[in-house]
Amino acid sequence: MTDVQRGPEILPDTWEYRWVAAVVAKAAEYAGRPSNWNGELYEQPGPISGVYERDGSMTVSRSHVLDPARPAYTPGHSLTSDESQAAAGATRILVFQARLSLTDRGDDTVPGATPIGSLEDLALEGGLADQFARRYTTQIADELAEQPLPTLAHPPAFPAYIAATDRLMYPLSGATGIGPDQLRDLIESTERPQRFNEIADRVIDHELGDLVPDAHRDELRHELTGPLRRGLGHLTLVEAGQLTDPGTKHGQGDSTAELTTLEFQENLDDILDHYESWAEQNPGAVPPRLPDSLLDTFRERENEVRELWAAAGYAPDAQQPAVRKAEITDLQRFLGSYTATSRNGTPRYDPEPRADNVRPIGSARTPKREVE
Repeated sequence: MTDVQRGPEILPDTWEYRWVAAVVAKAAEYAGRPSNWNGELYEQPGPISGVYERDGSMTVSRSHVLDPARPAYTPGHSLTSDESQAAAGATRILVFQARLSLTDRGDDTVPGATPIGSLEDLALEGGLADQFARRYTTQIADELAEQPLPTLAHPPAFPAYIAATDRLMYPLSGATGIGPDQLRDLIESTERPQRFNEIADRVIDHELGDLVPDAHRDELRHELTGPLRRGLGHLTLVEAGQLTDPGTKHGQGDSTAELTTLEFQENLDDILDHYESWAEQNPGAVPPRLPDSLLDTFRERENEVRELWAAAGYAPDAQQPAVRKAEITDLQRFLGSYTATSRNGTPRYDPEPRADNVRPIGSARTPKREVE
């Protein structure tokens, strides 16, 4: 994987550290979950805006995040239009990164777990974090900044991910028996390696209840999570495409969600028919496992979907050109990072040498919510 180098450490007695800490605290407050950030903060050199590291530390770019944000959090400074836009974009980047720190990484080595950094894991986590940033950046900026910021004017970081995850919440809500927002909260609060299994368990409990012996659950999880893993995983290839415009990526996300829902629902209907038919014809008897003929149907259905992805140029298991492999590797390493090239339209604030005359984060407009 591409190596990320850290710059100098950002110390707690600086404005930069206090601002990052305040945004992380607000993200945790809105999510209702603690952050796993270990309190270590470093400058991020180069085009990467920042990274939330596996060890719990965080890097953040001075030129792409800290400096553009600072005018909006400086008392008495009247923002220009360019400064306002730049500060809004920088705030959204940091909210996204703060949200990544709220996730429980869990143990991805246990059987059935989704590996951290796998294609499907990147897609689900990226979509959830992007939605969180879209939902809460305005509130967080309103509480901490000195002036309102146009946060809603900034596009999502991962348009394919966010389109697919948003759309999937509705059919999955029906299958699990809980509302879309409640389902999103459940997935957010579940360890990353177990999110797909948690969805499958909720579906099994809601749709089948005690018709399914515990010994059958692993097999059913596999058949129900398979469409979700493959569908979302293929979108990592879409997001990794540097030449694909955001609108096209968003459309691919919608199309993926539609096809993934179809495969998932057909698998679920076949599973329901197997267990309900047995229960009706053999009351009280322990049902057999899924027959080989049905498993063959699942594999045929899976292959049909793979052929559709391949025809569109997005096949997770196909041999990819070297450049595409490199793009995916970088995406696996830099999930949660905006690069300078992806935000060319955002004006940057180039500050003069400055004194540390900014008080601890907390807007003068909302003094009761000040974060020291």
